[in-house]
Amino acid sequence: MNSLKRNILSYYVIAIFIIGYAIYQAFHWKWICDDAYISFLYARNLWEGNGLVFNVGERVEGYTNFLWTIFLSIGYGFGIQPQILSVYSGIFFFLAMLLLFFKEENDKSFGLFYPLLVIHLSLFYHFYIFASSGLETSVFTFFISLGLLLWEKRSNHVFLAFLLASLIRPEGALFLSFVCLDWFSRRQYFKPILYGFLFLCFIGFRYHYYSEFFPNTFYAKGNKGSYLSQGLYYFLYLIKSYPLYPFVIFLSGIQLYHLLYLQKDSRFMVSALFLYIIYLFYVGGDFMGNRFWIPVLPFFSYLAFQRLQYWTNQSQIESNKKKYFYRMYAKNSILFSFVFILSSAIYSDPLKIKENRIADWHGIVEERMFYDKHLLDSSGYDEDALKALRVAFFGAQAHFIYYLKPNYAFEAESGLTDKIYSKKQILERGRIGHETQLSYEDLNIREIDLLLDNRLPELDLPFIIYTWRKVPLRFYLWNYHPIKIKTLCKRKDWSCETLYSKFQTEKWEVDSPRFFGSNGSK
Repeated sequence: MNSLKRNILSYYVIAIFIIGYAIYQAFHWKWICDDAYISFLYARNLWEGNGLVFNVGERVEGYTNFLWTIFLSIGYGFGIQPQILSVYSGIFFFLAMLLLFFKEENDKSFGLFYPLLVIHLSLFYHFYIFASSGLETSVFTFFISLGLLLWEKRSNHVFLAFLLASLIRPEGALFLSFVCLDWFSRRQYFKPILYGFLFLCFIGFRYHYYSEFFPNTFYAKGNKGSYLSQGLYYFLYLIKSYPLYPFVIFLSGIQLYHLLYLQKDSRFMVSALFLYIIYLFYVGGDFMGNRFWIPVLPFFSYLAFQRLQYWTNQSQIESNKKKYFYRMYAKNSILFSFVFILSSAIYSDPLKIKENRIADWHGIVEERMFYDKHLLDSSGYDEDALKALRVAFFGAQAHFIYYLKPNYAFEAESGLTDKIYSKKQILERGRIGHETQLSYEDLNIREIDLLLDNRLPELDLPFIIYTWRKVPLRFYLWNYHPIKIKTLCKRKDWSCETLYSKFQTEKWEVDSPRFFGSNGSK
């Protein structure tokens, strides 16, 4: 086998070039999405001594990335803002993921002129997109990939990798549970008991601190019942994005079959992967295109690569050369490799139709296209402007909450930061995390003063104008407090001319409180 060792120089030069290209692309596409600012606010409150909370004095676990949020909070201690730390840490872990699989390929492949797997992984568009975003996707993908590779080798370090993954995202607990079952089945008890106990300690902390066993995001997005039809669309979105990726799915499926039936001790790892996929189908995936597929895609591509490697090695055995399949494969191995590379390189935007882009496809969106790099920039915000007001905001406006710092903020789209609203029953399924119907009572019981968007168009709510980066935005009044609003209107980025004109037209007292909302039912 050593006689088949690749050309070292060409192999490493190509690897360095393609990994460098991938990191360049990750930098080029770097961005921050609105959801990241929820974690940023938790991190800031923790560092400032207010606790791991969104609203001071109210314990609700409105994030889904405990360890990531802690990491961002520590960044404050070094003077690194989360907008910087999250983006560049995400890109770092994208690089670490590529190097991780390069090491595996370097150890396993012989006779190749180029690093096939690394080229394939380095050309994935959505890996570039979610290398940053401000979210934990990149670091979670790294630890899931590391854990699966260690699991394949039966390394005891797999427990640490999956414990960290479990603290980064709740889905990591699925893999940690199954690796514990695997070790138990082989009568090795110490590691699973130790790491199981450590994870239970975390669950105990969560219950003690938040009085819930699950994060509030579970109730807001994942506890709305089966959504298999949306899960199918989420899978089809992946295929529409990468039309040749079914080739990888086919190869990885053969490899999983091989592991399941020829290596019985792999059944727990295979089961964990299948259950993760079933989970995605059940909950309907996510509204961000391909985000929840990304953590397992590198390993599925690795499995497909292993199948190609297996066929390559088998086709070189003299006794196999008479078999039709291996003769066919030997003649077309370059074609198989080429299609493997193209399966990630060919990307088709599912939202682009005849030179135009639609907003979403069955509730699935490309957030990067909407936000571009706007939220990377911390300029243009009137910081602390809303500190006297109680505000209702909707998902995409989380960055305003981070900078304008209202006295109280109610996430009124899915209830990420509100225990009661997150458990409110939805009337019909739609875009995941955007389905809860806001009522007048929801705003009244929370004593909301200002809505950052009017999701109640049947009400003619007066508004004030906030100019953000030369863009006039309307913020709508639910409760009018004269002193608070007058103070706000004196700030240079705010205008209340339209509001006071309405007061004059209706002959209302400017110095008297007024309720503009509704006490009726909706």
